[in-house]
Amino acid sequence: MKRTCSLLVILALTLAAKAQQGPVPSHATRATAAMPAKADLGRAVARVNGVTISERDAREQMQRLFPYYAIHGGKVPEKYQAEIRKRAIQELIGDELMFQEAKREKITLPAATMQDVIRQARQRFGSPTAFEEYGKRQYGSVEEFERRLRRATVIAKFEDLQITQKSKVSDARLRQLYDQNEKMFLRPESVWLQSISVNVPPNPSEAQKKLARQRMEELLPQARACRNYQEFGLLAEKGSEDAYRVMMGDHKWVHVVGLPEEMSKAIAGLQPGQVSGIVELAGGLTILRVNQRRPQKQMEFSEVRDKMRADLEEATRKDRRDTLEKRLRQEAHIEIL
Repeated sequence: MKRTCSLLVILALTLAAKAQQGPVPSHATRATAAMPAKADLGRAVARVNGVTISERDAREQMQRLFPYYAIHGGKVPEKYQAEIRKRAIQELIGDELMFQEAKREKITLPAATMQDVIRQARQRFGSPTAFEEYGKRQYGSVEEFERRLRRATVIAKFEDLQITQKSKVSDARLRQLYDQNEKMFLRPESVWLQSISVNVPPNPSEAQKKLARQRMEELLPQARACRNYQEFGLLAEKGSEDAYRVMMGDHKWVHVVGLPEEMSKAIAGLQPGQVSGIVELAGGLTILRVNQRRPQKQMEFSEVRDKMRADLEEATRKDRRDTLEKRLRQEAHIEIL
């Protein structure tokens, strides 16, 4: 599961900008609309090495995982309840394991760091009064709210040290990977296409095929008369029946090698601005316009380095977190209640 490991993002960037108008998107700080009675909120739903995860925690995490919570009346729709709840509790268990491990590793927070966190949190609420009222309403006291902020910051710092920082990839390593896999960075010939299509049903009759072709023969001279992208796109919006009609018939850049053989043959040799004839496909007939061509190219290391780094570091972070959490779960006593 993808998580943010930046030290302050969990806190300063996910607190409620307007606490009175609704909840905020963080397990540690998120409010919950239409909460049940306080006694129900305190009920344990899981324990991790004796530490309780409450119904309140589960509902807050469910709300974070389901972004349309508010518009569904302050709840997760019934058909998603079991799935979202299970995932929420598992993520909360993961967070608690990370927090406990951080304490074992003696991860500490400088006083200045927490002061900055609290200061930013108060600023996000607009006023000290709003911050304090929110803490009392949601967690019983300002002190408990601040304790949750500290906990989230400790988890973020631990993950940054144990996962993010250890997932960094040097330029030398990236260069080595590039040299060893140079063919992977060969960009295929690409073409920027627009289309106008008429659909035919499965196993069409001769009459249906004839009707579709008549329609395309009416559209073909209009398509060839289009002088630019805009004119062809407007014709696609008006006359096309494929899914691309709502995007002015625009397929964006596509690799020629990945096109159906009929399409690749139809556009072979077409220059930018030129339009194909009528192309027969399995689901219907289409007319294609070539907007631009891009030849096959061996991408230079400098062109792919940043993307390589982002992809590799993201994959490494996920692997490190999964491995760490798996070990912690094996060593822990976990109860789902």
